[in-house]
Amino acid sequence: MSKQPVCLVCKKDMEPGFLTDLGHFDTVRLPRWCPGQPEASFWSGEAKHRQVDEGLKVTAYRCPECEALRLYAPSEA
Repeated sequence: MSKQPVCLVCKKDMEPGFLTDLGHFDTVRLPRWCPGQPEASFWSGEAKHRQVDEGLKVTAYRCPECEALRLYAPSEA
């Protein structure tokens, strides 16, 4: 992507980041939004657990009419 995306709602520049989730032994962990690029982990080759733990919980909303999804990662107070 050559141009920084702009928020469709407030028209501000958006921050780059990534979504992640993980589960061990049939446990479920909700996705999190983590700023920046994932730092390679020695064990998994993907994002480090520290990045995931510091990430923001993602909330998803779905339109019952058009079925569009919108994801939010609100700052934790």
